[in-house]
Amino acid sequence: MHQAREIARVPLSLLTRLRLVLFGHEDLAGIIFWAALIGIGGALSSVAFREGIRLLELMFTGQAAGLVNGASRLVWWHRALVPMVGGVLAGWVLHIVGRRLVSAKAVDYMEATLVGDGRISFRVTLLRSFSSLLSIASGGSIGREGPLVQLAAMLGSKLGLFARAPVPRLRLMVACGGAAGIAAAYNAPISGALFVSEIVLGSLAMDTFGPLVVASVMSNATIHRFLGYGPVFNVPHVQFASNWELGFYIVLGILLGHLAPPFLALLDFTKSRFVRLDLPLYWQLGLGGLIVGIISILVPQVWGNGYSVITGILQGELVGLALLAVLVAKILATSATVGSGAVGGVLTPTLFIGSAVGALLGGVLHDLMPTIVSVPAAYALIGMGGFLSATTLAPLTSILMIFEMTADYEIVLPLMLACVTAHYTAKVYRRGKSVYDASLHSSVAAEGGDDWRLRTVETLVKPAAAVVSDTATLAQMFEQLPKRPLVRVFVVQGDELIAWLNPREVLEQLQTAQLDGSHPVGSVAKPVEFALSPDMSLTAALEGFLREQAAVLPVTPGQWRNTLLGEVARSDVLLAIQDRLTYPK
Repeated sequence: MHQAREIARVPLSLLTRLRLVLFGHEDLAGIIFWAALIGIGGALSSVAFREGIRLLELMFTGQAAGLVNGASRLVWWHRALVPMVGGVLAGWVLHIVGRRLVSAKAVDYMEATLVGDGRISFRVTLLRSFSSLLSIASGGSIGREGPLVQLAAMLGSKLGLFARAPVPRLRLMVACGGAAGIAAAYNAPISGALFVSEIVLGSLAMDTFGPLVVASVMSNATIHRFLGYGPVFNVPHVQFASNWELGFYIVLGILLGHLAPPFLALLDFTKSRFVRLDLPLYWQLGLGGLIVGIISILVPQVWGNGYSVITGILQGELVGLALLAVLVAKILATSATVGSGAVGGVLTPTLFIGSAVGALLGGVLHDLMPTIVSVPAAYALIGMGGFLSATTLAPLTSILMIFEMTADYEIVLPLMLACVTAHYTAKVYRRGKSVYDASLHSSVAAEGGDDWRLRTVETLVKPAAAVVSDTATLAQMFEQLPKRPLVRVFVVQGDELIAWLNPREVLEQLQTAQLDGSHPVGSVAKPVEFALSPDMSLTAALEGFLREQAAVLPVTPGQWRNTLLGEVARSDVLLAIQDRLTYPK
């Protein structure tokens, strides 16, 4: 008894606590460490990717002061050829190298989170990211957020596999990577978590939203160590003229809601036309790059994702017909790049288009009513959020993202009006499909649903945390137990499960002298009245957890066999059920 008391009083060492955090999966609190680690790794991969763009930009243009800057300094024929060369190289990486080195299917992080098993190929992700580097650094009109998110999600997948996380937990860790990637790309930690929750998971449940927030915050804090603090866009302070002006922002939202569906339809159309050409992938991406290069002869602002041009629009440096010409050219260049199959994101070009449309409308209204209407920069800011909301059908994410990227509280009220109005207007078209609809749902249709095992507890089974022989004494049991919180210890006779006990209750009885440390474990253990089986459905398992009021239950083969196969945590069952309720398979 004295020995058992001493064991109970020994504080956990730092190493033991670290091991518990690293390798313990008893509850959702254990994922917080992994979410933080994924956030840090996602930020570091973002820094590496940005440096890769800078290096390749230097190789393609001879300078690294920004793609639009570099394009403006090149002679016309050089400006036309660089995107084509970059496209051919990017396509060659996807077509030749990918076919020789990788046989695995390229899994998007949305697919891995929703209908896959959470596994993302390391080699496929690196190859596609390198292809994206070549496209972006050579002037392709596409965003870098796509590969940044995919890299961070792949890191989350690998860490989850290293930790032997069950499938629902592995999916959540991939989602944490996605949140970290968005946060690193846009310096927007709230939006990073909300983007994945609202668009990918379709749920704001705290069990999933909490780890996403941790990953986003750690990613943002890490990226600040390299890039510094401050908003993404340098925006002059905007003073809104009057409350009457709110009506114009509703008009802007309606306009953007009508423009978003044709833009998405144009992207789909160009994709289908490129596919019809039946060219090898390297010539297909090369043709898309050539179109961008030809457009850039007259409008060099189409190069890259458009950050510098958006800043120019917000500063009032690009107005009137010149702005209209850049807008049309950017739409054509983006459709050519995306349609050709280049790897990247469309979120940043979406912000570009929204800001340009907003500035054009704001310029016209300000010229007509200068005392009532704010400067065009205000409408450009609101236009960014409105068009983003109309294309993603995620108004809450859009509102918070623009607010975080500008750090201007004055824009919140008109931004809310425009985003919600644009969302409802755009939802009328395309059967309510967003720009991410293909990524979210095509894999389900292609696979005919998810793996049948995800409907059962089979993928949730992990080794039992604590197993003890029925012949051991209580003192011996506490010497053998891992130094971490446990809710159930399973008592076995050979390999057969015969009973269980709560170590906390036993410790209390030892400390009050109700029991002695020499008592055999079997004398105080409780019989097992209910156990899960690998083929048991998720709903039946949850009913068992509720009936037994247990956080952990044992798993046996069933059919009168009591061999202990492992255990399942209630939190993992709840995560798996949430997956299926959010996106029915």
